[in-house]
Amino acid sequence: MEIDPVILRACQAAVSLVFGAAALGKLVNIERFESAVASYGLLPAFLVEAVAFCLALAELAIAVALLVDPARKAAALGGLALLGIFFTAIGISLARGNRDIDCGCWAFGQKGSGHPARLSGWHLGRVALLALLVSPALFDPAQRPVEWLDYVTATGGLAMAGGLFVAIDLLLANDAAAQKLRS
Repeated sequence: MEIDPVILRACQAAVSLVFGAAALGKLVNIERFESAVASYGLLPAFLVEAVAFCLALAELAIAVALLVDPARKAAALGGLALLGIFFTAIGISLARGNRDIDCGCWAFGQKGSGHPARLSGWHLGRVALLALLVSPALFDPAQRPVEWLDYVTATGGLAMAGGLFVAIDLLLANDAAAQKLRS
């Protein structure tokens, strides 16, 4: 199956941007990310540091590999696997009622907010949206000439996807701040 190259490239770039920003945010403040991973209560304490570091590096590797055509499909599979891990961890925490923790998924707005984004179903939706955006990278681009308007369209799509994820991160961060004010 083939996919239009504009959709493919816009999705690749958007997911790469989100994964890259999230990975860099985690690596710059690895102690905070380790604390977030520990707060899920899914790992023994001796594994938290190594798993947190490996998760952040995996995100960074996927972000880079998505932009390299020969590695694109493997990166997409890796991205879907990583998103599956995140979805499962968030789902288990929600089922346990463990909502007042730092989600650890900040990419844009949450990183500097000072308030952890309380876990909610919105986090699951965010992960599902990322999975939807990474999925086109599993397909080959349709063989058609790429015109100048395609570059404009792909750039606009990237800007909209990036803006959407910035807005989601800011809304999740502000929800945490609003919850803190209410209590």
